[in-house]
Amino acid sequence: MKKIFPLFLCLFALSQAVSAQNTVYRMHVKMKNGSTHTVKTDDVQEVYFTASQPYDPSHPVTADVDAIHAPQEGGTYIVHINADIPLSTEGGTTNPSEYDLFSHFVNQGPVILTTTYTDGILTITVAPTTRYIVNSLDVKLYDLEGTEAFSLTVSQDGDSNASFISSDGDNYIASLATAMRESHSKYRKADLEYTGLLNMDGFKAPLDPYDYRIRQIWYTIYQGINRNTQLFQNCDRPGLDVFRPMCTVLNSVAYYELVTFFGGVPYYTNSDDAMGYLPRMAPNEIFNNLIGLLKSTMVNMDEKVTGYIDNSVKMYSMSKDIARVALADIYMYQGRYMEAKPLLEDIVNSNRYSLVPAVDNLDPECSEIIWSQQSSLPTRVQAKNTTVVWFNYNDYLCIMQTYADVLLSLAECETKLNNDTQAKEYLTQVATTKGIELTSTETLAAISEVRSRIQTDFGGYFAFLKRTGQALSTLGLEEYQLLFPIPQDELMMNPNLTQNPGYGAITR
Repeated sequence: MKKIFPLFLCLFALSQAVSAQNTVYRMHVKMKNGSTHTVKTDDVQEVYFTASQPYDPSHPVTADVDAIHAPQEGGTYIVHINADIPLSTEGGTTNPSEYDLFSHFVNQGPVILTTTYTDGILTITVAPTTRYIVNSLDVKLYDLEGTEAFSLTVSQDGDSNASFISSDGDNYIASLATAMRESHSKYRKADLEYTGLLNMDGFKAPLDPYDYRIRQIWYTIYQGINRNTQLFQNCDRPGLDVFRPMCTVLNSVAYYELVTFFGGVPYYTNSDDAMGYLPRMAPNEIFNNLIGLLKSTMVNMDEKVTGYIDNSVKMYSMSKDIARVALADIYMYQGRYMEAKPLLEDIVNSNRYSLVPAVDNLDPECSEIIWSQQSSLPTRVQAKNTTVVWFNYNDYLCIMQTYADVLLSLAECETKLNNDTQAKEYLTQVATTKGIELTSTETLAAISEVRSRIQTDFGGYFAFLKRTGQALSTLGLEEYQLLFPIPQDELMMNPNLTQNPGYGAITR
């Protein structure tokens, strides 16, 4: 029962009596906690008390249903509440939170609903959803003091026709694809120039730690690693585990390219790491970390052809073959040919790919492409024999992996495992299809011949020459030149970095 507060009536009457003098009266209510609340009497229509019964957990509030699950179209649901105290849908406190990109990465969101409660009847109306994933929401009832007295979970089917990834996620995946193709394009160009397959900017041994191109390679690859790692470390969140294979592959390829150029480099597992202060990690330690990640994530990857990636869905759902090639490359660089061989054989035995006669400028979706991407920069070279003829500036394609490379890698594995007859069969497949006449009788040298013709499209020739022990003789390098110098800028910024041998005395 509400009771009119007599003091207020007195104040109100007094305020009317002196209104001509423009006097404004205020009512002050002092709480037990010492705080004071003040209102103008002119603003108050009525003051009254209400009886409030606090929620007693020993007398729980119950309902005729434990939970509600709505279809994608939504619906209205009536819940009968059994309670011996007055209840309300209003109460509790909510704290505003900062925008979190990764909680909006997937097209998901909470159930959208409205509630009313009157005389023991809780009415819940669930709106239709356009979300791919709908997160459940707890509907709560409170006593009149704002204490939670009852909770019921409402869930809903998602829209199976909706996009799985949100616009935020789509933009982020697109930025990862851009970072990958830009870093790979720089890797490929440096690989071609350093090995003499492309002679354009004079990127030759001996290299200078102050060379801006060294800095560009290092910075661009790490820029992609940093962005990829931000998503990688959030893959344990609900709905984001689907991105783990892509993140694993991208980091594996990026670190492989760094290690084959620079040797030991800083290895980041968390984007919050002080990226400018980690020391170099030994190549085999980096590779062993990547091997473990690749082997565990490949279980969840699909047996299919990815080919040309031109959208975010293809990017984050890349095929198991892409991971197989990345893992085989690492094994071969470590000299672990017995472990690389079955990975490459799985690709061959799948019959998903076939060779094409072209030695370069492959079509984006041709049967030989395992992984290629759109590129914002010209990345391809028109070549004849080993002499570069001209750049094809109208062809924007970043080729990452090809079936010809798989066959040549298998030939390398077989010859390293003393199966030279089988090695020559794989080698001959590529050479014959592409019309390459071999002049070398020694298998590794013949593989090098073919690679020097076809690898201008995707890079990695330097890594091949190094792991097969041909780099010094083929390129005329000194031992220390098998590694690039660490960029001088990085040495100055990171006191924990050390320079590669042979480059310490070089100055501008």
